[in-house]
Amino acid sequence: MPDIVEIIKEQHRQVEELLVQAEEDDADKAALLREVAQMLLPHSEAEEDFVYPTIRDKAAENGEEVRDGVEEHHQIEEMLTDLLDGSPDDPGYDGTLAAITGELRHHVQQEERDLLPILADRLSDDEREEMGRRFVEQTTGSLPEELHPAGAGGRGRNGGAQDENGGETRRELYEKAKEQHIPGRSKMSKDELAKAVADG
Repeated sequence: MPDIVEIIKEQHRQVEELLVQAEEDDADKAALLREVAQMLLPHSEAEEDFVYPTIRDKAAENGEEVRDGVEEHHQIEEMLTDLLDGSPDDPGYDGTLAAITGELRHHVQQEERDLLPILADRLSDDEREEMGRRFVEQTTGSLPEELHPAGAGGRGRNGGAQDENGGETRRELYEKAKEQHIPGRSKMSKDELAKAVADG
């Protein structure tokens, strides 16, 4: 099993390739963006669940970069959700797609330059491989060779719509927050979204 750093970088490349394809004139943009969402949303959740906390534990001085990474996840997810809710014919669709691509490239560059080296330097080989195994299970449903989820019905983590604790995923909570017009939702963590939705 490759270690966590290699797996995250490989998933970055796969998402970037899908976005490049989506920007082509004759592309099925909606279908490609569904694939992006099926890969990217579980990827971001797994990073926030245990990768970023590990980085923070090993390098507290990088706490601000970790917070920035979480915020960037949420900004990208919000833009992506807006596109998935719309149509490629909508005004501003291509501009939002370009913004997602640019934001993601910036995020990937920062993460690979500032955060992933901490895992490479401060975890043992066994620790990185164990984290990699957990990441693969959480993001692809225990199918390491799977490049894209099978079928449009894929819902990310282990093929289900719920997280590993049986609760709602961050995306589901975000959708509820959006319906309730809760301000600042794109910057909220999963727990913060759950509380805001419950209070709303």
